[in-house]
Amino acid sequence: MVISVIKKRSFSSHSLALSLGVIIIMGLIGILLAALIYYSLPALSSKGLSIYITNDWNPNVGDLGASAAVYGTFIVASVSIIIVMPLALGSAIFINEFAPEWLKKYLVAINDVMAGFPTVIYGFWGLYVLGPALNSTLFTWLNNYLGFLPLFSTKPVGGSYLLASIVVSIMVMPFASSLIREVYAQVPRSLVEGIYALGLTKRDAIKIKLSYIAESLIGALTLALGRGMGETVAVALTVGGVLRVSPSLLSPGITIPSFIANQFGSAFTQMEQSAMFSLALLLLAIGLLFIIASKLVLLRGGVK
Repeated sequence: MVISVIKKRSFSSHSLALSLGVIIIMGLIGILLAALIYYSLPALSSKGLSIYITNDWNPNVGDLGASAAVYGTFIVASVSIIIVMPLALGSAIFINEFAPEWLKKYLVAINDVMAGFPTVIYGFWGLYVLGPALNSTLFTWLNNYLGFLPLFSTKPVGGSYLLASIVVSIMVMPFASSLIREVYAQVPRSLVEGIYALGLTKRDAIKIKLSYIAESLIGALTLALGRGMGETVAVALTVGGVLRVSPSLLSPGITIPSFIANQFGSAFTQMEQSAMFSLALLLLAIGLLFIIASKLVLLRGGVK
């Protein structure tokens, strides 16, 4: 009787703590969203959607269009996730299927360490090591032999969409790999035993497992994409910092986070600051949509 009462009280306290935690988190998100909306209102009421669809940033004459930053954000995020998909998937499959136990521990540890590196380290590495190396080799080759395509029509000279995308993909890959690894490991053991009982090969087993967790894979990659869209320091150091729209991935550009980081310190007028808050509001809205969509897909795929 006493034990039953203690268990009920313990369960009640645990539920109360969880409810309080959820309320606090939701409250913080609500406060953050309300603050962004409040500070964005002057620019949105004055300029409307022109902040997002025009590209003429000159606060001295009242022009506050930053569509190039919106464009660059989607380009860098999209290209980085295309690069991340095979790398993260291959890493997760190798760790779960082929790596021996002693090696698996080290690979998981290295993956976790890479996920915890400060972004500025990746940024400086991309700016001073990876960028010069790629510009003189891969990027030059792409321009020389595939320059007839709009995607590679610009001569590589420094920061670019593609360089920033590669750096972001390297940053996001450990996070995406860990998500996929956990999802892959949750395939029911009965299914795995049934696959091998039928005499199928490991290659066939991997294909069946991937088809079984397809929705969860999409959710994990979507969550990784949402994280990649908000990268600031590393992208600011490698994207070039040029407010223009170009179809070439080898051209310098800019993203919303890097634009705010570069310009907010010199934004002296209320309208200019409000325009940047409106860009931050758009970024938050996109990030929340990606997170909500990925969570729904993950839950539908069976990951709780």
